[in-house]
Amino acid sequence: MLRTLVWIIGFLLLTAVLMFFTVRPLEAAACPRCFGLTELASGVYGETGLSDEARQHTLQTVAAAEERVGRFYGGLQHVPRVLACATPGCYRRIGGSGTRVGSVGTFTLMVSPEGMDVVLISHELSHVELHGRVGVLHMSAGAVPAWFDEGVAVLVSDDPVYLAPPRKGMADRCTSGPTPDMPVEPGEWRDALQQEGEVMYARAACQVDLWMISKGGPAAVPALLAKVAGGEDFDAVYK
Repeated sequence: MLRTLVWIIGFLLLTAVLMFFTVRPLEAAACPRCFGLTELASGVYGETGLSDEARQHTLQTVAAAEERVGRFYGGLQHVPRVLACATPGCYRRIGGSGTRVGSVGTFTLMVSPEGMDVVLISHELSHVELHGRVGVLHMSAGAVPAWFDEGVAVLVSDDPVYLAPPRKGMADRCTSGPTPDMPVEPGEWRDALQQEGEVMYARAACQVDLWMISKGGPAAVPALLAKVAGGEDFDAVYK
């Protein structure tokens, strides 16, 4: 009986945590002012009290990230409401987790003080765009493997941590070759990160990059996503 009670309490606590990190950001996106955020531009909200310089930096950074993602995908079809925090307290208040930038579906993108960076924001915006194009339900059913989702995000964001700079005579930007049996499920991806470290991002990016080169370039990605969204199997259209 006691063991059952402990299990129930643990389950309820886990449910409460999951609801906080899902519902709270949506509440903040629906009513930014209720969470101490002020509209800086259409769809972009910053913590109330930002200096003019900070406001300008926020808008420029978000715009640069959106431009980078739109250029890769051939235009943005999914633009979430951006909630940018200048303090850790604000980020916790809107339901931000331990990540520097987070998102909930295609609805909202949350930026912590440490996340106000073009690379970090464009990485997360890539996830938003990819998930939106495939469909959130399809994504939750595993329509696109985690390694592909993450590899695309690294390439879209042009992350210098995991990508080699463009090199004369070299078509790819690999810094670490892909490995067999790349993680497919999000849980498997998280496990691989814990075991192998962030080199997994470089491996995933390399695998996607080599595939894109074989298919003629970045345009292959939105073409693949459209087919998957239409019900085709990822492995069938990826080969």
